[in-house]
Amino acid sequence: MTDLLHTGYRGPHALSNRGWLDFVARLERREEIALVRSLTSGNSRALDVGGGTGELTRAVAVQLGGCTAVEPHTDRATRLRETGGDIEILPGSAESLPFDDGMFDVVLANWILPYVTDLEGAVREIARVTDLSHPEAKVVFIGGAPDNELVALLNETCVPVAGEPPDDQGYLLAVAAEVLARNGFSRFTSYRTEAALHFPESDPEERLRAAARTLVNFWYEDHPAAPEMLTAVEPALRRHFARRPHAVGDQGVVLVARP
Repeated sequence: MTDLLHTGYRGPHALSNRGWLDFVARLERREEIALVRSLTSGNSRALDVGGGTGELTRAVAVQLGGCTAVEPHTDRATRLRETGGDIEILPGSAESLPFDDGMFDVVLANWILPYVTDLEGAVREIARVTDLSHPEAKVVFIGGAPDNELVALLNETCVPVAGEPPDDQGYLLAVAAEVLARNGFSRFTSYRTEAALHFPESDPEERLRAAARTLVNFWYEDHPAAPEMLTAVEPALRRHFARRPHAVGDQGVVLVARP
């Protein structure tokens, strides 16, 4: 396993409401391809821990003929239901999944690790509900890649204003792999996936303000220092848009663990 850069979990980021909706409206995802690529015809009982926007859950449901999702937030569960498809949605959280041991042959946990209250406990729960005896059993995590532009911008500008430790997505995935290795998983593969936030505004200053609001509100919508963060993020975004004028990347890593 990779040596860990930190000695403990920095704690969960706050989940936004309006900021999340703006984020989703601007996000173009390609993880559906990565997720479907990780599945096989032998998989039939899928669980998505944290359905979120619904695109990934729906892609899995289409591929396998159905999917169960756990979503603790009522507004996001409503959005997930609106995506349609054969998806069963239950309340619950990654730290306490409402299922018996070994109920699923594939468990998906996409972009949830920065938001759990108990990092190792959540991964143990995911391992618990996975059927290790199934020949195609697997757990699939998606987290931020080392070159994730969104996380880098937030770490550079907003995190210091908030007085918080920096976000390290690689640490989260490394911990997940170590916990899974202690709970019956021995084969690990990983590959990249691409996503980006798009800012099509033609006026550069309007685009800059829109991007600043989107980034700050994603993690810090109700933070008392949000106005200071808006001021702090604009110079970094101006430099970013000089080389990539209309998008901020949300590059990811797919980690697939098998027994």
